[in-house]
Amino acid sequence: MRLLLTPLIILIITIQPAYAGMDGRWRLVIDGADQLEFGTQYLAGGLTMKWQSILEFSVVNGQFEQGTATASLKPEISAFSRPEGMFQCNQVTGTFASRTGSSFSTPHLRYQAFPLTGKVVGENIQLNPFLEYPGNYYAVMYRCQTGDERGQFWAERSPRVSRELGKRQDADVRITADQYSARIKEIKTIAPGPMMELPLRDGLEMTIEDNFGARKLRYTMRRIADQ
Repeated sequence: MRLLLTPLIILIITIQPAYAGMDGRWRLVIDGADQLEFGTQYLAGGLTMKWQSILEFSVVNGQFEQGTATASLKPEISAFSRPEGMFQCNQVTGTFASRTGSSFSTPHLRYQAFPLTGKVVGENIQLNPFLEYPGNYYAVMYRCQTGDERGQFWAERSPRVSRELGKRQDADVRITADQYSARIKEIKTIAPGPMMELPLRDGLEMTIEDNFGARKLRYTMRRIADQ
């Protein structure tokens, strides 16, 4: 009687932990552009300010391990006018007094570096910057002026609009025989806030606009090589 021998094939499958694709060093870059304006819906002038926040962190065995964060104001500053050509605006130097009573020259960024904690939540990363209230912000001073006759309405109405919209603006408005001008100090918070949660995905890019386009944000997540 012949025995029929069938080869026995044993497959050895290596199953990697679910978190294997998350482990490594990561960098989240937040590029922001703010349209700072003093005025009304149809009559306004101001500046476009750009800034950047960089958050770097490590994930080891699926757990958040270490994080650091930095922020900076970009040198590219541009002026705008609505309607075009009516206002001449430019950044000027000034003094900013913080809640603690300390004085700084403008432009001033509250935190250029700060600690970062976080945790992995499913396929997302939850980041918690350690920032004292009210978070990170910058202060800038700019001047807008016009000789247009509509400047009378702009000079009288703009401070009220600023209060109604809850803007953190302090304006010194001056009216002469043929010129209408305002020197504006404005404070603007920047991302990240106290907590943010994003998909932990290499190559992730998101663009967000809020306040009717007055703020534009671009988030870029990348895996980076260990230093």
